[in-house]
Amino acid sequence: MTARHRTSGTTLPRRLGGAFGSGVVALLLLLAALLVGPQPAQAQPSGTGSETLLRLAQLQPDLPDVEMVVSSVADSRKSVVSGTLHYGDVGTYRMIEPGDYVITMRPAGSTAPPAVSRALSVQTGTAYTVAAVQHKKTPDDLRVLTDDLTPPAPDRARARVINAAPAAPQLDAQPLASGVPCGDASAYRDVAPGTVDLSVGAPGTPGTTLPVTLAANQVASVVLTSADGGTRAAVVVDAGGPAVVPPGPVHAGFGGMAGPAPGGALGSGVLAVLAAVAAAVSVRLARRAG
Repeated sequence: MTARHRTSGTTLPRRLGGAFGSGVVALLLLLAALLVGPQPAQAQPSGTGSETLLRLAQLQPDLPDVEMVVSSVADSRKSVVSGTLHYGDVGTYRMIEPGDYVITMRPAGSTAPPAVSRALSVQTGTAYTVAAVQHKKTPDDLRVLTDDLTPPAPDRARARVINAAPAAPQLDAQPLASGVPCGDASAYRDVAPGTVDLSVGAPGTPGTTLPVTLAANQVASVVLTSADGGTRAAVVVDAGGPAVVPPGPVHAGFGGMAGPAPGGALGSGVLAVLAAVAAAVSVRLARRAG
């Protein structure tokens, strides 16, 4: 009598089992992605005054590209914010711890010790813009601007003017500011949202009309720079109000210390568990199919 091997009805063909296992893995990983969801790349200023924030800017047209580094006084090897910036660049805010820091600046790509440095004491709940404003290789080359991110009324906008256009020692930018020194900033002023036609020029001279657009419940800096023999105005969003995540400022995106993404730990844990389950299911199906 010839013995016959009976194939169990519960055993899947190898190809079918492998395809089924791959489908289970893909389904579980898709579920993990949906549970984790997209994570924000960095913390954003909310205008509530609870964060301690710092960003870098290069506001001097005579400077080449520069590398700026903010380091802790307690540990000079600990860089908390850094970036390589071109004229007109304004970086994104980074959350830092209150305390004492040293800011250094040198030409981009240089390996020589920084020729410019200055100290900065950072206070809790304050926002700062550290800007390169001149080229004399002294601590005054770096200016620290204190930013007020207090949100305006819901139907208003708040804006100031930063003068980085050295065509004149001072510039008017009516109706926002009068007589702003080069390398400095005006006070913030509440205005109606929408398009604002700035009249920009040296005090007492006919101004050039530069339109800028400000959104309701937005805090912004209007940065004046020199371009092609004239002056250009760019809006940098400082904060979008307590319920609004503002877009990044112009020329944003250099490195620094960002806060952890909310839900990141939970998402990573969920992903790890589901990946382990997917692997176990795949191995078991492969063994049954073998």
